[in-house]
Amino acid sequence: MGSKPVAVAFGLLLALQSFTGAVTGAAAAQPDSAAARNGDRPVLAEIERRGVVRCGVSFNPGFAANDDGGRPVGFMVDLCRALAAAVLGKADAIEIRRLSKLQEFDAVAAGEVDVSFAQTSWTLTRDATYAVDFGPPIFYDVQGIAAWRLPDGRSALDGELTVCVPAGTTTQAELESLIAGGKRPWKLRSFPGWPDTLEAFLSRDCAAVSADRALLTTALNMLDAPQDALEIADTPVASSVAAREPLAPLTPNSDRMWMAAVRWVMFALFLTDDAGVTGANANFQRITGSSEMRRLLSGMPDVAAKAGLRPDWAYQAVVQVGNYGEIFDRNLGSRSPFKLDRGVNRPWTQGGLLYAPVFQ
Repeated sequence: MGSKPVAVAFGLLLALQSFTGAVTGAAAAQPDSAAARNGDRPVLAEIERRGVVRCGVSFNPGFAANDDGGRPVGFMVDLCRALAAAVLGKADAIEIRRLSKLQEFDAVAAGEVDVSFAQTSWTLTRDATYAVDFGPPIFYDVQGIAAWRLPDGRSALDGELTVCVPAGTTTQAELESLIAGGKRPWKLRSFPGWPDTLEAFLSRDCAAVSADRALLTTALNMLDAPQDALEIADTPVASSVAAREPLAPLTPNSDRMWMAAVRWVMFALFLTDDAGVTGANANFQRITGSSEMRRLLSGMPDVAAKAGLRPDWAYQAVVQVGNYGEIFDRNLGSRSPFKLDRGVNRPWTQGGLLYAPVFQ
């Protein structure tokens, strides 16, 4: 790697290490009487008392990072902001906390964060083992692997090599299974978190690194290396289908209504995307849209109150933050530096996997 790629890599690693949680535009704390009224909803009561929604994230450009002014930005940060708009009326009433996979489940279960958007795949083992609830998948990905090409330009993936992986992830488990089955002559090195894993790869302590494909693409997009020096591929598995990675938000399982609030805010972002309701036209669509869209944008106040949402919760989320497609495009897609294709992260009517239950 030449001096310019080294400089860019160093800058990327500094960003990885310097990303810190931040409270942005915190709303005024609600009076204690609000918490008392919500005694059977401990997470919601605490959010109202505190005046911010605390969200866990895993750092990666496009998903969660700090902008030049130190403000948290990214796809997962915007989902947190939409939730804050729906619950507190202010999208910037958030506190962002960085979590590694080894920290995430305990942090959620202990209430250190209200919800985690740390790019975690929903699995049976995790659902059955930890005191957390998984919401609907908000990003569908596959496991990927990136490798430095050999000096003659050939792929290194067909021979013996060392692969760096973040510890405690489905990525690690999938590769361990692949190696144990004799499918690849690879060795694994695990690291506590994604920044350490990426640093080892950029330093060439490992010939390859494996993680969710979108995570690899956005991280390595910042690396100013020749295009033919790297290759990114889906990981091969016994079934010849790349490992599925349905990324879903996590909440403590101590508050069923809080999970309901998280779930239906995400569904509202899906449905408004499908219906073409944007931040710019939501006010018009609230009057002229379909009967379901009028119900959604009016908030269904009686039902919303039971879930701890504002009377105009969906309208506020879309107007202040945007629908799912708008959030995707500006952080990861066509309006971002990464230009990721939405793929299956489209509404089901467009051949994707995003599907919302009925708002009645």
